[in-house]
Amino acid sequence: MEPLTEKESDSNTSSKKIKILLGILIAIIIILILVLIIVAVTKKTETITIEKIVEKETGNIDWRFYGTIIPNISYANSNNIIINSFKENGDNYNSTIGNINNGKDYEKNERNTYSLYIPYSATQRKSENNNIILFVHGGSWIGGDKESLDPFCRIYAQMGYITATLGYTLLNGNYKDYNIFRQLDEITACIQSIIAKLKEQNFDENKLEIAIAGYSAGAHLTLLYSYLMKNSPVPIKFAVNICGPVSLEPKYFYKNVIFNNTLDSLGIQDINKALDNKSIVRINEDDSTLLYFMNIFIGKKYSDADLKEMLFENKKINYDSEKYKEMIKVVQHGFPVNFINEASVPTLCLYGGNDEVVGVTQYAYLEERYGKNLHLIYSKYATHNFIDFETEVGINSLRELNYQIVNFAKQYFSS
Repeated sequence: MEPLTEKESDSNTSSKKIKILLGILIAIIIILILVLIIVAVTKKTETITIEKIVEKETGNIDWRFYGTIIPNISYANSNNIIINSFKENGDNYNSTIGNINNGKDYEKNERNTYSLYIPYSATQRKSENNNIILFVHGGSWIGGDKESLDPFCRIYAQMGYITATLGYTLLNGNYKDYNIFRQLDEITACIQSIIAKLKEQNFDENKLEIAIAGYSAGAHLTLLYSYLMKNSPVPIKFAVNICGPVSLEPKYFYKNVIFNNTLDSLGIQDINKALDNKSIVRINEDDSTLLYFMNIFIGKKYSDADLKEMLFENKKINYDSEKYKEMIKVVQHGFPVNFINEASVPTLCLYGGNDEVVGVTQYAYLEERYGKNLHLIYSKYATHNFIDFETEVGINSLRELNYQIVNFAKQYFSS
């Protein structure tokens, strides 16, 4: 065999180096592909497994969330008009309420948006049953924003529920034809928009169910909507009332005098006994605030002079006042307690024993008129603002509320 020339030897050496480099490059590419596959599988597995119910023993809430969040969706139609659902001869029409709203459509405003949370697991079962939980914020009907209930949306989206939180027109006089019944119409419009958005993503609208949950004024709207509205775009399976007023009549607003008073069953008889032994007292002896809110419920139909005429000099309501009788005839349609009965949707309630805004006695009147499918979480030390997460009492109340919402979801949703 002829010996290789120097040129041929160099060529072979270069060829070997190229082969080695190509081999290394191929190996690196294979490793990268394997890594990408492992990451993808791990991420998908984590996405599914993260949607788990928090263990009660630890009480830890895992705030990670892998679903789709679509913020600030308008729930008006293409013409930026929200349709008034209290049309004459419609399912929800009431002669008194209908006259207040005048059966008109009304304009969209910047409050008429919602945020929609669609968890990964829901997207994997678009043709199957899916459950929605809609959260309604508080703020005395004149303030607050949907973002305040984002944490609730994240908790339940993490568990696999489609969740949303909506804004609504405030009763502060800045919008045309504002009243409490308009806010109900906007909840309907919001639910209709949620359905449309889910249909765009190929969810089966015939397999959707909804629960509505609210805090404070939002809880009042939740109850009123759930008990009064007969044509919800999606079947309402249960309602969650967090510190919500069920009426604005003075007899509903009492607070504990004894800080750790249990009022164990919170029945009407317990309230009467508590009144007798003075363990509960009126939250505010001045009824003018309650009259103010009753008036804005119906679109501020009465002047300040009219409201003053409805009060005695000690600022207690004069129930014999003709103007008050006229007002209460209309505004009573805005009190959930007047519509609850044994056919009403199951309702979960939370009230705090140290609540100085709404008070502990509200639940008793619901219980008196309901009789079944009504569950109370009574947190005797909790204040009205327990959801601020600042106290151990608030955190424990919130934790218990979340456990019970999950129990209601398991019991009353179809899947």
